Amino acid sequence: MALTVQVKRIQIAETKFTELRYIEAANSGRGAILVLPALGVPANYYDRLLKSLAKNGRSCGTIDFQGQGKSSVVVNRGTNYGYHELLIEDIPSAITEMAALFNAPVTILGHSLGGQLGCLYSSLNDQRVSGLILCTTCSVYYKMWPGMQKIRVLLSTQFARAYARITGYFPGAKFGFGGDSFQRLINDWGRQALTGNYSIENSSINFERELQKVTIPILAIHLDVDFLAPPAAVHHLLNKLKMADKSIVCIDNSGLTHFSWARHPDIFIDKIETWYGNVN
Repeated sequence: MALTVQVKRIQIAETKFTELRYIEAANSGRGAILVLPALGVPANYYDRLLKSLAKNGRSCGTIDFQGQGKSSVVVNRGTNYGYHELLIEDIPSAITEMAALFNAPVTILGHSLGGQLGCLYSSLNDQRVSGLILCTTCSVYYKMWPGMQKIRVLLSTQFARAYARITGYFPGAKFGFGGDSFQRLINDWGRQALTGNYSIENSSINFERELQKVTIPILAIHLDVDFLAPPAAVHHLLNKLKMADKSIVCIDNSGLTHFSWARHPDIFIDKIETWYGNVN
């Protein structure tokens, strides 16, 4: 029987809506996985990943973050949201829907920026979240890149911050990076790239302190060659999660890229299933 992605419109705030794309696996008792997208990546990009997870008995879903894909919120000079809104609106709303659909604890699977947000959300101690899977996810602290690459990362991230501050948003589509993004989101991202620390605009939470308290099991999968998530940057993020039970897997010589793995996820699925077997 072919697996079909279902679509449900969900409310994330009083006047904001987005789409949840999901599949209920035949063996839905194995828990549920919520995929959090990378910067500028629409939810439907992960359809093949959802189908692969479901074939392994994992009910799963993903959403469009505000300003991406089918979200009712459009990026322009008149809208301005950042990590704070994604953490208090998008992610908990998606978890609520997933828990209602599948009546199971939720593992967050974050891709790139989605993984960073998954880490930050895990520090908020939502008891419905049972684990965290990070796929090509890293801290974007520029000093974690080797050699002259760190200068490239520093200049590009701070250019994006400055451009967004001047224009009111960042036209990522114009520059071929990440899609159009809110000014505050780019500022949160660029500040972490500059300082190495998570200081979220409009939030009073000390995330650097709270990340140290996370205790849920974490699997981090990264590629041996990935400019957008080099090994040192992956470890810089994981080192913030001092109390968590962490498993780190580096995939060598796969031919996969920072983004293409989600369309060809078999190796990642194998690592995920092995991890589940070890933590359960």
